[in-house]
Amino acid sequence: MKRQHKKLMQAKEESYLAGLPNIMPTNYQISIIVGSILGYGSLTYAKRSRNAYYREHFSAKQTEYRVWKAGELCNVGFKICNGNKLKSISHPIYSELYEKFYINGVKTVTSENIKMPNEVVGLACLYMDDGTLVVSKNMRKNVTINPSVSLYTLEFSEEENNILRDYLYETFNVNLYLKKHPDGKGFMLTTGKISEIINFLDIVKPYVSQIKSMEYKWNFEKRLQKVYESDNNVKKKDMNDRSFVRYTNNEIEKIIQLKKSSVTDKKIAEIVGKSYWGVMWKMRDLRRKSMS
Repeated sequence: MKRQHKKLMQAKEESYLAGLPNIMPTNYQISIIVGSILGYGSLTYAKRSRNAYYREHFSAKQTEYRVWKAGELCNVGFKICNGNKLKSISHPIYSELYEKFYINGVKTVTSENIKMPNEVVGLACLYMDDGTLVVSKNMRKNVTINPSVSLYTLEFSEEENNILRDYLYETFNVNLYLKKHPDGKGFMLTTGKISEIINFLDIVKPYVSQIKSMEYKWNFEKRLQKVYESDNNVKKKDMNDRSFVRYTNNEIEKIIQLKKSSVTDKKIAEIVGKSYWGVMWKMRDLRRKSMS
């Protein structure tokens, strides 16, 4: 009887596995999913479900972004439900991710699982989920602007934020700083340094700029210009900072010449004084324009 029962259970298991969709997320798609898990998204189990699934809720103003995300992940079981939910199917792939990111049922950053969003699109999704670009001004006599880029990683502890911060620097050359916050677990990542803001936005722009409603998160110059136009007392010396000039004609010509000379992308970035990912985006943009 035990042997028959074992064979029956084995047959049921084989039948169950055979009935699962054969989905194989690419590294690009895994980066989107993991970047989203670090942001608004979560993994969970439905009642009587053997496997985990991904889910996130969103407001009407975030619909365009979620439609984009669902489109990038449609062949791995993602779709929008009820107008304001992005969900995946239940699948062993998402159970594996659950085991990596949930310790005792709590979403956790570790030195191992943080290595999974290793494409820029993962950082871009974390930023679109939980990030902000703030361009504020003080009210002193000599009014100045105080821009910052922040990731509101309040769901994670100080140690977890440090792990994330170090990983972003080592992998994408993004230099953010730990900052205390009264909400959540008390910590977030941010920078108010102009060069680091420009560097960060250059890196994530290729993906964030695909979503029209997200322009406020990457178009730094436009946000600055609105501040200057709204208040003539704001000191404008910052607008003359060379870091605000994306690419001059001379820099673009230099990039083209160096690329034709088979100079590495990293070396080109060093020569023109721009971020590696920013130069990668500019070259992609130049190729696209040459074909149009």
